[in-house]
Parts: sequence; C-alpha cells; structure tokens
Amino acid sequence: MEIERMTKGSWGKIKAFFTVKVNGFTIKGFKLIEGINGMFVGVPSIKKEEKYENIVDVDKDTLEELKTLANKHYEEN
Repeated sequence: MEIERMTKGSWGKIKAFFTVKVNGFTIKGFKLIEGINGMFVGVPSIKKEEKYENIVDVDKDTLEELKTLANKHYEEN
C-alpha cells in the first residue's frame, strides 16, 4: 500500500485529500482530518439523501496502517 498523491490545504478540519494504490487498485478520495485526538483518515464517501455513505470499507488494522502512512507523508511533504 502506498500514497500515490496528496493535496494539502485547509478545508475546515480536512487537512489533505489523498489517493492510495494497493494491489493494483487506485482509490481516490481519502481524507486526512484533524480531530480532537489528533489526525485520522476518512474513507471515500458519497452523499445520499442528506447523509454520507462510505463507498470503501477498510478494516481497523489497515485503517491504522493507512493513518500512519498518511501522517508521515503529510509531515514530509
């Protein structure tokens, strides 16, 4: 798993959008979000009838690994 591209900015609590490449797939729309307890990763989602629904499911261990990669990439670039 690798972060292919990251766009930094300041969109409220969202600090960056990024793309992940894993096992030959490229998934766009991940977010690095500043929360009360530090940064966390938001998965790609779509708005349906006033509610956001995740379009990618990620297990807890993989999400933690992704958070570590995203934070490292955010700090280095």
